[in-house]
Parts: sequence; structure tokens; C-alpha cells
Amino acid sequence: NFLKIQKSYLMTNLKIITIVFLTFSICFQSSYGKDVLKAKKGIIWDSENNQYIAEGDVNYLSNDIELFSQYLKASYEIIDGKEIFNEIFLDGDVKIIYNEEIYTSDNGIYNKKDQIILLNNNVEVVSEGRILKGDELIIDLEENTRTMNASDKDSFVEVFINE
Repeated sequence: NFLKIQKSYLMTNLKIITIVFLTFSICFQSSYGKDVLKAKKGIIWDSENNQYIAEGDVNYLSNDIELFSQYLKASYEIIDGKEIFNEIFLDGDVKIIYNEEIYTSDNGIYNKKDQIILLNNNVEVVSEGRILKGDELIIDLEENTRTMNASDKDSFVEVFINE
């Protein structure tokens, strides 16, 4: 009987510990948001200027977008005690994954506040059934539009359909 009581006690405690752990994990994630910034060379936090600077195989992950580059400079503001990124500058091997589309370029800016992404130089968009190439791309996330431009009279925008 003692072993049955001991086993029952342990199972009850294990269930309580599991519930507490899951509750803590959910509260921790919701209180700190879903933004994650990683970099191979390092990250500098400049609290005086409200910026993060990351270098070397940088990866930024948010709720609905993932950014990759070699260099990232993110400006933030503090709202309700939380750091909220409002503009992210990317440089070198830029890759953005958003809504099953992949965007690449040499550099770009993601304005989170206005929901606009501007990509420059060697821009390519890969989505199901098509590839677009050009010099500049403006992505309006709120309006769900993509505008590809050529930089001068000697360049052009290419669209490859069913690629």
C-alpha cells in the first residue's frame, strides 16, 4: 500500500510540475514577444540610441517574417515597457521569407511600423510558379502589393512564369 500511495503522490506532483512549466512557458513567450535576433559574430545593444547591431550570418525571426543578412541594424522604441522594433536595415546577402515567398537582394530596409520593405540591388522574388528580377522592390505588407522597378534606362524588370 505504501508503494501505491508513493507512486500516486509522485504522479500527482509530476502533473502539477508539468502544468506549472507549461503555464510559465506560455506566459514567458507572450510577455517577451516572438522576436528573436541571432548573429554569428555578435550583437551590440546600444540602449542609449535604442538600437541593436548584429553581424555575421544574422537571423531575425518575428511572428510572420524571417530576415537573413550579414549585417543588421534595428532601431526600436519602448512601448508599455517592451522594446518594439520599428525599422530594420539589412546589408549583405539579404534574404526575406514572408507568406511563402522568398526575397533576396544586396541590401534593404524593413519598416515594421509602416509595414513596408524596400530592397535594392540584385533583387529577386521567388514564389510559386514565378520569379521576378529587378533593381528595386517595394513590398507593401498591409496592401499586399509588390512593385519591382528598374534603376535606369539600360536595366529592365524580368518575370519568369512557371519556373
